[in-house]
Amino acid sequence: MEAEEIELYVKAGKIAKAVVDIARSYVKKGARLLDICENLESEIARLGGKPAFPVNIAINHIAAHYTPFIGDDTRVPDGSLVKVDVGAHVNGRIADVAVTVDVGSEYGELIVAAEEALDKALEKIAPKVRIVDISTVIEKTIKYYGFKPIVNLTGHELSPYVIHAGTTIPNVWSPDLAISSARFEPGHVYAIEPFVTVKNALGEVENGPGSTIYRLIKAKSSKGFEAIFNFIHENYRTLPFAQRWIERSFGKRGVELLNRMVYERMVMEYPVLIEKSRGPVAQAEHTVLITDKEVLVTTLN
Repeated sequence: MEAEEIELYVKAGKIAKAVVDIARSYVKKGARLLDICENLESEIARLGGKPAFPVNIAINHIAAHYTPFIGDDTRVPDGSLVKVDVGAHVNGRIADVAVTVDVGSEYGELIVAAEEALDKALEKIAPKVRIVDISTVIEKTIKYYGFKPIVNLTGHELSPYVIHAGTTIPNVWSPDLAISSARFEPGHVYAIEPFVTVKNALGEVENGPGSTIYRLIKAKSSKGFEAIFNFIHENYRTLPFAQRWIERSFGKRGVELLNRMVYERMVMEYPVLIEKSRGPVAQAEHTVLITDKEVLVTTLN
């Protein structure tokens, strides 16, 4: 990877880190989720980046992929775990970072476990280290605290304008992973993200109802969709985008067209992900860039 490209990843990381730090002060009892997300997305732009995906804000048993819609009056409840996942990009080079904020819940130790699992993983990651070694560290750390990792949520490789690219980084050991040759390769970028729930939960996520996050999956527009297709392609390329972003530009007609584009398989939906037994979930995440000799934690340095 050339020095210029590394600089883009580092800049994106600095932006994402600054924004997720601000998020901690926004997440308070009674705060409206829509206001939190839109303020954070505006902050990404103010700092010189663009959202790599809509800010995700997930409460309690909702694990991931929730972003508010226009008119959404959902507010941060007391006694909740609130996960805020922020993505920023500079010329398509992505940084992905997440924190969990405890708003008067009884599950603060879940956050401790998630952050400790992430820290232990970051300590061990190095060029050519096997993926299974990191997955094992994450799982063991979470279980040390008496909790469960979410088995079907993983970290993931990042590439230009692609959030989920190639290699995944599971949060648990498995026989297939043990025999895999997958390693942290120089010149590649990865998001490491432990998800943690309580011991008596199932430790898996399932698709919940509805979706407010989408991604373009077709390279060419079908007839009648040219304007909205071109808007999506020019602004987001292959990155996820929010329903509310489309509605702000195209009104309710844009939402109708978006639903038709899903039916036409031009666009895919990201379903909201919910812990199967409705157990509370905490998350922690950083982005790492692997060089020949070192690991840059772009969202930490």
